[in-house]
Amino acid sequence: MKVLHLYDTKDQLIAQHVAMLNVESVSQTSNHIDIIHVHGCWNRSVATQAERLRLQGARIVLSPHGALQPWIISERFSTEKAAKALLWQRNLVQHAFAVIAHGKMELDALRNLGWNPRIESIGNAVITNTITPDAMRRETYSVYQKVMDSYTLPLLSPQALKLLPILLKAGITGDKRWVQAYVDGNDNGNYFNALDFKSVNSSDDWRRLLLYADHENIRQVVDRGISILSLDVPKINTADIACYLPQGYKQPVVESADPVSIAQQAMSGPLSMLHLVELDRALRQPDIDDDSLAAELSDQSMTRYFQRLLQLLSENTLIEEGFMPLPPINDRNTGQMRRQLATHLMVV
Repeated sequence: MKVLHLYDTKDQLIAQHVAMLNVESVSQTSNHIDIIHVHGCWNRSVATQAERLRLQGARIVLSPHGALQPWIISERFSTEKAAKALLWQRNLVQHAFAVIAHGKMELDALRNLGWNPRIESIGNAVITNTITPDAMRRETYSVYQKVMDSYTLPLLSPQALKLLPILLKAGITGDKRWVQAYVDGNDNGNYFNALDFKSVNSSDDWRRLLLYADHENIRQVVDRGISILSLDVPKINTADIACYLPQGYKQPVVESADPVSIAQQAMSGPLSMLHLVELDRALRQPDIDDDSLAAELSDQSMTRYFQRLLQLLSENTLIEEGFMPLPPINDRNTGQMRRQLATHLMVV
């Protein structure tokens, strides 16, 4: 995990705090930065650098170091320049995956601000003896890990992203023969090959893939796919891993095996991977009557929405045309559904 610390180097207390964390030196020009830990929050240059790196994929952890206490905000608010600064400062706080308070008073102040619900409390060993530097370091790194265990889909390697639909299809069908062409690399070279399976061997990659499966409530299907493909995967109990989830998050549940009912639930949102998995299962049932299904969808004014779901199925569960009662549609609305599917676990 590569962490870049950004702060005003003139602030000696913050510099001492960062030194206590015993961090490796990571340059802003590094090819890859996982986390930007911003210390303090009134330095516009630091905030600008953090925002630039966030847009490149890094995740922000913010330690205000008491700079958002109400009396400080009130004092700075007395000038027009500071009032404008509060706008970009609020943006920094809101885009942080986590905000670290260094005491109960600061914790209460941050909660009262209401700018970010993801607040952690860790003592600052520079100014208090209630925590040791080692404990402070361990707790800070626990927050980093929690951040990296949240919204893991965009963190997956290209190989893992390719493997996921194959695992889902194997798990849904229960038979390796349905994905044999992908495993053997006989899919005209457009998708996957056996060598790529070996490249998904990073414990971090598997951790992130399985966390994503857990949060989408498709872990059992993914585990079945792993078993069917006889993949050597580290044992990871994702249920015990702390992470941040969107406010109001509820684990997706699909209670019906009827394709129209599943589509209606998906339409009411948020669209999840579980909806696609269960719709794939439903369409593979031998008693499905394509004409009756098409008529019911028409009666419910859901035909085009269902066709867009079929496009997403072709991409995410690799369903074959023979199981599609209607031709798929890939238009702008499909793109919006695709983005909703990819981002509904986003916390910032």
